[in-house]
Order: sequence, then structure tokens, then C-alpha cells
Amino acid sequence: MVIKLNDVSEDGFRVSLSKLIGKEIKDVVGYISSEYGPGFALLEIVFEDGTQMGVEGEHDYPYLVQYRSQEQPNFDDETLTSLEKECYGGETE
Repeated sequence: MVIKLNDVSEDGFRVSLSKLIGKEIKDVVGYISSEYGPGFALLEIVFEDGTQMGVEGEHDYPYLVQYRSQEQPNFDDETLTSLEKECYGGETE
């Protein structure tokens, strides 16, 4: 199934992870950090089926990564590239 931006976004920019992956989020896991003042540093997103995705990146650009043993639906390069092109313009291949 080809995912279109309208399937996963209400405003054509922000994407619902639950709609993209097709799974409800059970929990967001992190830890209390004082690196940039008191805050909650993100580590993982946990889905209802028990699978997880990691959160990596810098303080100003966090992003999700897949664990090799827990690949998520619609989080492949082809799908994400297609959604990016819809969001920012350009033709999809």
C-alpha cells in the first residue's frame, strides 16, 4: 500500500507517527536531564505491540531510528522519501 501525505497528515507538514506506522503509541521513554536546564530527554517510543523505535540526534534535531530486529511498517526510505517530496514539492519516482 502506498502511503500518501493526506493519509498521515492533517496540515500537509506534521505527520502522525501512529498513522504512518499503523500502531498506537503505548509510551514515550526517556530520562530526566539537566544538560540544558531541567528537562526530559527522549530515548524510545514504545508501541502497543511492544516494539520500539529509538530517538537519536542533537538537542535541536531529534529523530527516530529503527532497531534492526523491530523494523516498523512504512518507515522505509522509499516511503519517507515519497512523503518528503509530497511535503516539500517535487515529483515522486
